[in-house]
Amino acid sequence: MTTSPVLDIDVILDAASDIVTNDGYQAVTLASIASRCGASPDDVGKVFATANDAMVAMINREFTGMYGVIVQNIECDPRGGLLSRLYTYMLSAVYERPLAKTLFVLDRDALGSILRNSHSWEYLPTIAIRGELIAALQEAGMVRADVDANMVASVLSACSAGLALTAPHDELDLIIDGLSTMLARAVDADVTDTSAGKAVFYDWATRLSMPSRDE
Repeated sequence: MTTSPVLDIDVILDAASDIVTNDGYQAVTLASIASRCGASPDDVGKVFATANDAMVAMINREFTGMYGVIVQNIECDPRGGLLSRLYTYMLSAVYERPLAKTLFVLDRDALGSILRNSHSWEYLPTIAIRGELIAALQEAGMVRADVDANMVASVLSACSAGLALTAPHDELDLIIDGLSTMLARAVDADVTDTSAGKAVFYDWATRLSMPSRDE
């Protein structure tokens, strides 16, 4: 008697991502994932015990992928270590990726529900630029010394929330460019070498993209 080969994890996560993006996270079940994969629920169950386990892995993969793209863009940009550039690339990564846009903009309740139903992961993905990141950039000389890091973080949080609430936007690129320009004028330090800022972001992103399991 032969047994069916174990499904590739990426095939399962692609299916879960497609369902979340097009049908909503409540439509994700082992059966719906299996149907999208052209497999049986038992086949999917060999890899993930529950649909929620698959969705947590899906979020992990998406979040890691987002930050991989952001890091690539920062690395290629001579000004990439400045806050204005970091914010630009983070917003672009969210709005250019269908799953990320769904989870972080269109249906944020889905993200919270998936994580609340997970008992084996401690994982809090975020796209927010928090005060501690801005303070670290400030210490690295990338943000003006007279700037209040927490105040800037609060303003950016409000801007990001406003973008999410008013999505979709016909001129999103112009909006992001405008926010980046304002940050550059008001917050960025006047430096030519931004490698220190890039290092700060790499460290921050690496820690965020490495979820830990409960002991």
